[in-house]
Amino acid sequence: MAASRAAIRELFRREPSDAHTGLGLVVVASVLVAVVWVPQAGAVLAGGFAALFVVALVVALFLGRRRGGAVRAAYRFTFGWGGWVSF
Repeated sequence: MAASRAAIRELFRREPSDAHTGLGLVVVASVLVAVVWVPQAGAVLAGGFAALFVVALVVALFLGRRRGGAVRAAYRFTFGWGGWVSF
């Protein structure tokens, strides 16, 4: 059971640089969508990620993390997928 939990933690462990990449990609994609289609579509894309961040922040606070730790955890959860993108 301990090895299984360690594997899950390693899978979801994200560095802040991964989250920075994910945030940058969301910003670029939102601007691109707003320019190519309509500005409302870009706003919906950005708003969806903002809503996911708020939900992750509320969950982190509910689980007992302090303010700074909760913000970092929510940020890494929301945008940590940026580490899986390779250029």
